[in-house]
This record gives sequence, structure tokens and C-alpha cells, in this order.
Amino acid sequence: MKLRTLGIILVLILLAVFLIINWTALSTVMTVNLVYREIQAPLGVIVVAAFAVVVLCMFIYTVWQQASVSLEIRSAYKEARTARHLADEADKSRVTALHNEMNERLTKIETMLSERTEEMLSLVRTRSGEVDAKLAELASMQADYQAKNLQAIRASLSEIEAKMLPPLPPAEEETSKAEKDAKDTAEKKELFKDLF
Repeated sequence: MKLRTLGIILVLILLAVFLIINWTALSTVMTVNLVYREIQAPLGVIVVAAFAVVVLCMFIYTVWQQASVSLEIRSAYKEARTARHLADEADKSRVTALHNEMNERLTKIETMLSERTEEMLSLVRTRSGEVDAKLAELASMQADYQAKNLQAIRASLSEIEAKMLPPLPPAEEETSKAEKDAKDTAEKKELFKDLF
């Protein structure tokens, strides 16, 4: 319990004890002036009854005020819960909208990248085809050039060979192997004689 509630209960208990102790004095009949009339009644009982009515009115007012505050708190709690729910829904919708927007942007970026990639690939294919054609042309030109140079070198070599080497004698009938070896040995001896 709250300290205020305990204090009120303690005061009411003390008043009840006071009324019980002084009941005989409070219940003596006297002349009471009610402004418009005078009556014979116990003044203490009238004062206690009036005090009790005031306390009862205060109690009813306090209960009514707490009930109204409780209802206001409950309605404020409902409003807060509704506002929180709406805020959560708004956040979810914002997150969903951002997610959709990011997906759209990513899709656009992917489309642009694939288009650019296709453009680059087609350009690379075109350029590689051009380079391959040029390389094939250069290879054929080089082959022609090499063939011409090879023919020129062969012609020059045959001219040099014709100038340098005497014409070979006509082929004789095959001699035996022993004669050939003897002839070779004789030629080698002559060659060594010339050298030394």
C-alpha cells in the first residue's frame, strides 16, 4: 500500500476511536440553529454525519477521478499501441519500398552491364576478326616474300656454284669397291703432299 493510503486509514481509525470514546457527549440533545429554523437534536451526531457525508463525497470524487484517469491512461495506451503499430507498418512499408527500389536499381545496373558487356564483346569480336584478317594477309605476304627471296637466293647460289665449280665429268661405269678405295687413298696422299 501507498504511504498516503496508510495515513488516511490511520486518521480514520483515530477519529473512530475519538467518536467511540466521546459518544455520550456527542449524542446529548441540544438546540441546533439551521438558519431558517431551530431544532432539538444531538449536535455531535449532526457534525459527525456531515463530516461522514463530506468524506464519502471526497471518496466518491477520488474514485471517480482515478477511474477517469485510468480510462484516459487506457485510451492513451491504446492510442500509443495503435500509433506504434502504424509506425511499425510504416517502417515495414518503407523497408519494403526501399527493398523494391534497390531491386529495381540492381536490375537496371545488371541490364546496363550486360548491354555494355555485349557491346564490348561484339567490338572485341569485330576487332579480333580485323586483326586476324590482317595477320592472315601479313602471313601470306611474308610467305610470298620468303618464296621470292628463296628463289632469288637459289638463283644466286646456282650462279655462284656455276662460277665456282667446274663441270663434273660424265658418270663412268661403276668401278669396283677396291678400285674406289685405292683411288681415294691416292687422292688423299696427293692432297697431303700438296699441303706439306
